Amino acid sequence: MKQVKEDMETTKNILHDVYGLPFIFFERPYWDKFPGAYRTFAADVLNPNGKVVQQPSTHIIKPEFPKAFGVSFKDKDGSEKPVWTTCYGPAISRIFASIIIVHGDDKGLKFPWEIAPIQVVIVPIDKDDSKLKQKAEKLKKEIEKFASVKIDYSDRRPGEKFNYWEMKGVPIRIDLGLKDLKNKKITIFRRDLDKKILVSESKILDEIKKIGKETTKNLIKKADKLFQDKIKDAKNLMEIKKIINEGGIARGGFCSVEKEGEKCAELIEKETGAQVRGTKLDEKQKPNGKCVICGKKANHIVYIARAY
Repeated sequence: MKQVKEDMETTKNILHDVYGLPFIFFERPYWDKFPGAYRTFAADVLNPNGKVVQQPSTHIIKPEFPKAFGVSFKDKDGSEKPVWTTCYGPAISRIFASIIIVHGDDKGLKFPWEIAPIQVVIVPIDKDDSKLKQKAEKLKKEIEKFASVKIDYSDRRPGEKFNYWEMKGVPIRIDLGLKDLKNKKITIFRRDLDKKILVSESKILDEIKKIGKETTKNLIKKADKLFQDKIKDAKNLMEIKKIINEGGIARGGFCSVEKEGEKCAELIEKETGAQVRGTKLDEKQKPNGKCVICGKKANHIVYIARAY
């Protein structure tokens, strides 16, 4: 469990604090465990449409699994014994899918600063003007000391370039125009806020560094709101259906997350298209009342959601 908790902490440090994805860690029920696992824990990221995506998961593996591969250890009494191991799946491609879904909008991607392949793009409004070209190259040399940067010298019109880099999710776009240059000002477009600001030429590098620190925080702040008012309590199947159809996550009392509760879970999936995702590890409430399906005593509080 110590190793599992370390895996969970790693998940939190990366999935939320770097990629900006809000999630809940659940212990999966008996019927949804990783094959060969004694216990399975997984992070579910919530998408804007109410569906969840399973992200990194960690498992305590049954001794039978390593035993099948001839793995054992010598105990202090000298006897060979089967080992208990853990297994962690980082789910990198799934994380990228959630970044697209959670942070993106109708214009395209929005990348957290730390993982943006290009952090700053410079767009000279007139790519053939020598003064703008000279300024763009000078800026690039200064910016690339602390951020990844590219100059767009393509033949596309300025508006097309703006749309292209917004679609690509580049956090900062610098629009270099002759008028601004004359006034010793530079226009910056922030993809996190979809907002243009005019910055003094002398303060441009400090402003870029400042925006770099703010970008991921802003995306996290917006994404964290996804869970607000999405989790609602349900007392029966009808209420579960209503919550799920409204794009929410249902929470309710449940008879068992072991084998005997599987029939109740199957009925939920058949009637709503949603699954029992499991029990929340830091659940503050205690189960009381009856199971939302069979009416037996509730021994657990489970969360129910549709999933990709």
